[in-house]
Amino acid sequence: MPKAKPMNRSRNQLATAYAPESFFTFEGGVGACISHSMPGEPATLLDSTRRNILERLEQFGVAWLDAGMKARDNQAEKKLKAPVLPEQCVERHLIDEAGQFRLPDVDKLYFSKPSNMGFTPAPLAFVCRYCELFRDYGTLRAMGRDLGALQSHKCTSSRAPHGVCSWEQLDVIFVHWSGNWAPPSPHQWDFRGGAAALNRSQCPSCGSDQFRLNRGSHKIGEWYFYCAGEKCGKRRDRWMQRDKDTLEILQTKVGEGRLNETTELNMEAIPYRASNAYHVQSELFIDFRDGGNKFGGLLRIGAEAELGDFIARTYGFATAPLSNDDIEEACAGHPDCAKDLEIFRKANANITKIRAWLEAAEGDLRAEYEEILQSPLDAREQVLERLRERRILVARVDLPSAIAEKINARRILFGSRFDPFQLAIEHEMLKQARLDVNEALGGKRPYVSFKRLDRDLSLESEEETAVLENTARERLDMLGIADMGLIREFELCRFSFGYSRMKALPVLQDKRHMNMPVRLRFFDPVRNDEVTKRPIYVVQQANQAVYVRLDERRVMRWLRSLECRDMFTLADGQSVGAGALGAAVKMDRFLEGLPKSDDPPAYLYLYTLLHSYAHLVMKQISEYSGLDLGSLGEYVFPADLAFVIYRNGTTMDLGNLSAMWRNSGRAMLAALLDPRATQCGTGSLCTTRGGACPDCLMIPETSCIASNKLISRSVLRSIGGRPWFDTRPGSITGYLDTKTGQ
Repeated sequence: MPKAKPMNRSRNQLATAYAPESFFTFEGGVGACISHSMPGEPATLLDSTRRNILERLEQFGVAWLDAGMKARDNQAEKKLKAPVLPEQCVERHLIDEAGQFRLPDVDKLYFSKPSNMGFTPAPLAFVCRYCELFRDYGTLRAMGRDLGALQSHKCTSSRAPHGVCSWEQLDVIFVHWSGNWAPPSPHQWDFRGGAAALNRSQCPSCGSDQFRLNRGSHKIGEWYFYCAGEKCGKRRDRWMQRDKDTLEILQTKVGEGRLNETTELNMEAIPYRASNAYHVQSELFIDFRDGGNKFGGLLRIGAEAELGDFIARTYGFATAPLSNDDIEEACAGHPDCAKDLEIFRKANANITKIRAWLEAAEGDLRAEYEEILQSPLDAREQVLERLRERRILVARVDLPSAIAEKINARRILFGSRFDPFQLAIEHEMLKQARLDVNEALGGKRPYVSFKRLDRDLSLESEEETAVLENTARERLDMLGIADMGLIREFELCRFSFGYSRMKALPVLQDKRHMNMPVRLRFFDPVRNDEVTKRPIYVVQQANQAVYVRLDERRVMRWLRSLECRDMFTLADGQSVGAGALGAAVKMDRFLEGLPKSDDPPAYLYLYTLLHSYAHLVMKQISEYSGLDLGSLGEYVFPADLAFVIYRNGTTMDLGNLSAMWRNSGRAMLAALLDPRATQCGTGSLCTTRGGACPDCLMIPETSCIASNKLISRSVLRSIGGRPWFDTRPGSITGYLDTKTGQ
């Protein structure tokens, strides 16, 4: 087969819309093509970034296989229920001997920038638009050999100009949830001799091997082949195709009896442009390359104690004081701690001396020693902080059992993008790398609160700037927002690694009266350094973003108004995150199996509030910045009551978000306050279905971190009704309608 030709597209496009095995047409819509894997420019990654990618790949694969295997667990009443096999959920090379997900070895993966992608025409199936004669080819070479005869073929229709056939490429393919596709063909796959084989058909009446395709119906499923033999025209029984892989999986693993259940074998005819013909699988995470990844070790297996220490210190859980003996014991056996231990001992010795002096001092003399006392205290605390960061020193903390149990089981309970503990670490990374950094370069700070502008975001005069800041404070307070501002560089790593067909999730619900496992497929291998490897296309970006953190007191007041039975209380010194982490419920990568009951979890309400608010802010940012919704993305931090709306792209950042604030900041905040921002043109229908639809809160799924799940206008405004997971009667009060104050 001739080599695929390379295409020129942006890196984001090559990693998503034009990723390997996707169907597309070039500008003008003439001719369908399929993309192919090509070795692009190698991606230079930090060890922490590479480790993050591998960890998330493994989590994704395990979650996908687990969800697929359970596809029919709740279908005992279905007549066609059949067991699911691992090979139906993921490719064989991703399964170990025990039937568990197995990530390919690192040396079999190629981390690449999506700089190259190939393409070939597909499907190679053609029909004469006049006489309906059908031709198909297995390879481009075979089509090339027949091209002359194809172009000069005499047409039997009197409507054909010049008496020759006028060929057009079919815009329909057969696809299957196994990830396979096939061109339309009168020949069908069968299982013979221990393997799947293509059964070359002939007309049973006249023996002709030529067929025509009747496309008279507007319904693709009603098209049919019929014999092209002279004076025959016998119609083929079925316009269909079977999936080759499923034929082999079910025959070799289950036995002949199961082949009668043809519902699992038959492919589905759809236009190649249809969205369910291809779904690229990708993940993303915050990737601050200037030191923000120092917390990565907290997520490794065996670091549960260190993670508990971080959670305790971050969200206000009491920790037992560490004695000098504790520090000495923790440093024992660590030669690299010798310098820190020396500083610590000297600081303690100085503190002892100074305290003795203080006891002897009288009156104003004590003030003279305060500065002297502060220096050794700072030195001592700096040593302790360094030891904590290196996981050498772990505070003794008695976390509530609800949190401790979730820390130990978090890989089972949560997908990486919904793991509240992982998101808590990422928020701390964001704080240390951006939010809490006050150093300015050229008048620009890494993060600028709209309540306290820097020189770059200020207006022409100090008076105008003061008015803008005061207006922002007033309106943000009315919106229940504690802080909102601009992040100048929000560094993200997005990587795509595989695809699925028919659905982007691991289960195709109730297809032909039975749930079907959707198969996860990695991209086809490429040759790199004379070794065959699976490509992982990595895109790193650092664009502007808007950070939003809600008011803790108002959030607590709103949560209590919902009267959820598992609503948490907070001890002195604890933030909302302390209660939220204990109340967190299972949220897997695909948000399957979320509870729907008259006893809704408070945590689902909290996440729905943040997620819905993020969509509301995103829509207003899109309107006032001129950026398309599809070019924006979101990141939600539930334990910190925060979210980030970022510009998604690898092209030059033209400062749309900073320009938006300077030009339209007050107008955007006013629009958020306007009740019309949460209104919906579909009216009561949208409200009864959870208060979210494309006309109001839904956004393109490529921009949404949760596939447009867990959003509802009812949590923002008192529109009537409740989110779908709360089956109690009556309505709730929206967050924006909750009273302000203490």
